Amino acid sequence: MDDLDKRTDEALTVRVADLHAHDDESGDGRITAADMKLQLDRIEAQLGLQDQQNRALLRGQRVRFWLTLALALLLCGVVAFLWVRVNDAYAEILQTTSDVNALAGRLQQSLDTLDNEDLEGLMQDLPVIADKISALDVDALNDVLNRLPALVDAVTDLQQRVKSIQDWFSGLGGLFGGGR
Repeated sequence: MDDLDKRTDEALTVRVADLHAHDDESGDGRITAADMKLQLDRIEAQLGLQDQQNRALLRGQRVRFWLTLALALLLCGVVAFLWVRVNDAYAEILQTTSDVNALAGRLQQSLDTLDNEDLEGLMQDLPVIADKISALDVDALNDVLNRLPALVDAVTDLQQRVKSIQDWFSGLGGLFGGGR
C-alpha cells in the first residue's frame, strides 16, 4: 500500500509541477481563461489521482475482509471439529467409568452376600482352582497376555488425547478469560 501511495504521490507531484509551469500562458501576470483552464485541469488531475488511490484502498480493504472472513470460518470449523472430538472422548470416558462402576458394584454385592463359612469354603477350594488354572491352555493365556500391552497402549493414548484436548481448551480459556 505504501508503494502505491508513493507512486501516486509522485505522479501527482509531476502532474501538478507540469501544470504550474504553464500557469501564466500569456506572461502578463494576469489570470486569463487559459490560466483558469490550467487550474481546472490541475484540480481534475488531483481528483483523478485521489480517486485511483481511494479505489486501491477499497480494493485492499475488500481483500482483507474476505481473508478475515475465510480465517474466521476456518477457525470455526476447527473449533467445531475439536468440540465433536472432545464430546466423543468424553462419552467414551463416561461409558468406561459406568462399566467400571457397574463391575465394582457387582463385585461388592458378591462380597456382601458371602458369609464367613462360604469364604472359608472358597479358601479351601483355592488349591483345586489353582490346579485347574494350571491345566489351562498356556498358548491361549499367552495370546491374551501378548495382546494386553496393546490394549494398555490404546488406553494410554486415549488418556493422552483427552489430556491434550483438555490442555488446549484450558489454553483457549486462558486466552479469552485471561483478558478480563
